[in-house]
Amino acid sequence: MAREINYQNEAYAAIKNLILKSQLIPGQKISKNELVDLLDIGDTPVREAILLLKNEGLFHVIPQSGTYVSKINLQEVFEAKFVRENIEKIVFAEVCTQITQEQLQELEKKVKIQRIYFEANDQEMYFKLDEEFHRYFYEITNKLFVWQWIQSINISFNRCRYLRLEVKELKWQDILEEHEKMIELIRQGEKQALIELAVAHMERIHHDVKIILQQFPDYFEGNPNE
Repeated sequence: MAREINYQNEAYAAIKNLILKSQLIPGQKISKNELVDLLDIGDTPVREAILLLKNEGLFHVIPQSGTYVSKINLQEVFEAKFVRENIEKIVFAEVCTQITQEQLQELEKKVKIQRIYFEANDQEMYFKLDEEFHRYFYEITNKLFVWQWIQSINISFNRCRYLRLEVKELKWQDILEEHEKMIELIRQGEKQALIELAVAHMERIHHDVKIILQQFPDYFEGNPNE
């Protein structure tokens, strides 16, 4: 029984990751058998994983047609941005007054590592370190439960962010440089400037979506101007 649950969890995580990175293309028709072959996992774990992901809105079924990867919902992208922006204004302000020297050094270390992966053109680790940078602000302020809750509404936002890495016009370096600037503002105790940069950091999604839509128009649903 435990092994079956492990296989189901493995299938769920693997399929969700493929959707997150658009390796399963938004709008793509997909069957259970295709996923079984792709993942080399048995029928039952894959079937159960598909049901879970349907409940999360990542797959949808068209009667008498089949199962499709859900497109990226722009309303969900912008609402997740709204939530993160308003929470992070508070979290970043608290960090500016609460952070210890040791925590500041850890934050600097994370950004230095992110720069290494940026220079190595490693998208996977760059994205992971981007997430870890933001997560650490919640850790400093004892709000990791809030961070975990945000992840439950963040999937469309993150799907969009992964696509951003595929668009040449949108530079990875911009995000990294903003992280470095945030650290400098924390070091200087510039709380208001840090809050303003945190807001601008989130607001860039509106600009980015317009560029991403030019390259991947069929991956999205909803109004980009909302």
